Amino acid sequence: MKMSHRLQSDSTGPVWGLILGMFLTVAGIGIWIYAKSSEHANSLDESLAMAAMLVGTFLAVYAGREIRHRRR
Repeated sequence: MKMSHRLQSDSTGPVWGLILGMFLTVAGIGIWIYAKSSEHANSLDESLAMAAMLVGTFLAVYAGREIRHRRR
């Protein structure tokens, strides 16, 4: 049996969503810290950081909710 057939499950989509959401949130926090500490940063950096944090948080919460509801 191929490895890809063994790894398929119904929860792989939400798990990847959770991982991506956490990554976006951490990246947004990193960009925000850079924007606050750098003298050359502009308001676009702060807006990008806030957008990445919001999208990452919403994605992680939704994926976590889907994982929890599928286990029931």
